[in-house]
Amino acid sequence: MPGKSVSLSVRLSPEEAAFLATYKSEGATTLSEKLRAIISEARQRRAGSESYAECLGFTEELLAPSMHRLREAESAEGMHSELLLNFVHWLPDIVATSMVNVPEAADADAAERLEKLEAAIAKRIFVLIEQVLRLGVTGESPCYDPAIIAQRMPAIIKLNDIIKHSCDLK
Repeated sequence: MPGKSVSLSVRLSPEEAAFLATYKSEGATTLSEKLRAIISEARQRRAGSESYAECLGFTEELLAPSMHRLREAESAEGMHSELLLNFVHWLPDIVATSMVNVPEAADADAAERLEKLEAAIAKRIFVLIEQVLRLGVTGESPCYDPAIIAQRMPAIIKLNDIIKHSCDLK
């Protein structure tokens, strides 16, 4: 009977009812709409999506409460971290890219899709690495702890030298 609604009766604890009453989802105002939104989110988590935009929106929505708390805490404390800002902007993109591009094992083009996924993830990882390294240029980063990046630079420089040396040998 596709197309017909199914009526459900559920018992909720007071905590669950309070959660559902305060739950926010775009366009969902009634308890029924909120429950449908929660079911839709659960289905999307399980099945994934073919659309990067949908996955990005889903991931951003999933992370939004944490991001809002972070921004509120920074505002209340008069603090800011470019390191965290770069990370929280990067995170939804990397998750959405993964969700959309991981093939099913039975896909005829699985090998090609895996290679494309690897390239897409590598690109995004190196963009984040470059952003973080740029924060260390002056020795004092715009972070809660201005020395947090500089403290790690000797190990990064050492790795860079090893990589450079191994590339020079080839």
